[in-house]
Amino acid sequence: MNDISRRELLATTGAGTGGIALTAGCLDRLSENGTDGTEDTGESNATDDETATGMSTLERWVPASGSENLVFHFRDLAAIRRSADDLGAAAAEDVPRLPTGNGRGIVEEVVDDESAVTSVCRFGSEDVAGNVVATGTFDPGAVDAESESSIGEFAVLERDGVSVAVSAETVVVSPADGAALETILAAGVEGTDRRVDEHDHFAQLLERVGVDERAILWGAYEGEEAGTGRTYSWSFGADTSTYTAVAVYPDPERTADFEETMTDQFDDVTVEVDGNVGVATRTVPTAEYEYRDMFAEPGSAVRAGAAIDVDQSSRTVTVTYTASGNADRIEVRADGEKRDTLTEVGQQATLEYDAGESGTVQVVAVSGDIKTLVTSDSISF
Repeated sequence: MNDISRRELLATTGAGTGGIALTAGCLDRLSENGTDGTEDTGESNATDDETATGMSTLERWVPASGSENLVFHFRDLAAIRRSADDLGAAAAEDVPRLPTGNGRGIVEEVVDDESAVTSVCRFGSEDVAGNVVATGTFDPGAVDAESESSIGEFAVLERDGVSVAVSAETVVVSPADGAALETILAAGVEGTDRRVDEHDHFAQLLERVGVDERAILWGAYEGEEAGTGRTYSWSFGADTSTYTAVAVYPDPERTADFEETMTDQFDDVTVEVDGNVGVATRTVPTAEYEYRDMFAEPGSAVRAGAAIDVDQSSRTVTVTYTASGNADRIEVRADGEKRDTLTEVGQQATLEYDAGESGTVQVVAVSGDIKTLVTSDSISF
């Protein structure tokens, strides 16, 4: 996790529709409010892993040993697919359907289509968050490697220094510099050495965030039984989406700093403090959500320059491409939908609005498969 360190994650809270410190989206803004803020679809967000065990992927698979200082990320792809129409095509497509790094190639081999993957969880130390647990429908026999052994329903394989365990419903990937595969399987299959059982504050953190209700979650945990933890997460509804920040501290007095920071940043945030735990929530329009990978590789952020000019008299918004940086192009989006693409510095895109219309204009820099929010502006005519 290189765009933001574990220590920064633990120290900051975030702001806006994407995530200042850690949330999915633009990484310079976070959002939320209220107690729920999402609409009840009548459908469960539980993944196959949760349905089978009664535990979330993070609760079941993250071991206590392997990394005292932990970073983690979870994407409920089934929930994101259900919300795709509400998020808008651009935002929904930005959420990766497969893990990155060593895990991507392995998962690609055992699925007919990426839609077979229902969730992806990554976790590890500050500099190596390469352990992957993916759930879905898989073909264990499709991996191009010899099966060395088996543990329960899992075929255990080794390829190019990467240890892999594959069953019909779960893929576990452990790189050479990650937690040992045997340790992860002991937690996930045998139920031993689970961090949620060994570290009380980690369990407290996951319980308060409500992992099974979150479509996207980022987090960090430092220490052992009575450590310091922070999570930032999103749940999506048809019209509004909820961002939740949760902080757990060894010293209950530190929650006052959490509350002060959040209320200083937002006028409409709701903060609840219960002992050593602080919970902050806000809601934002679902169409304004943007995803960005907090575990992106160093230098992967795309840089570009753009200006947004609003003309109230003509009810138009003009976006000017001012600097290319390392971007191939910039995309102009209105409420999450791509409206235009600019490929050369100096080009402009003009959006027209009717009286009484409002929304959000966003400019996204693109280089290959990597996208970074450059700037955005809320407009009203």
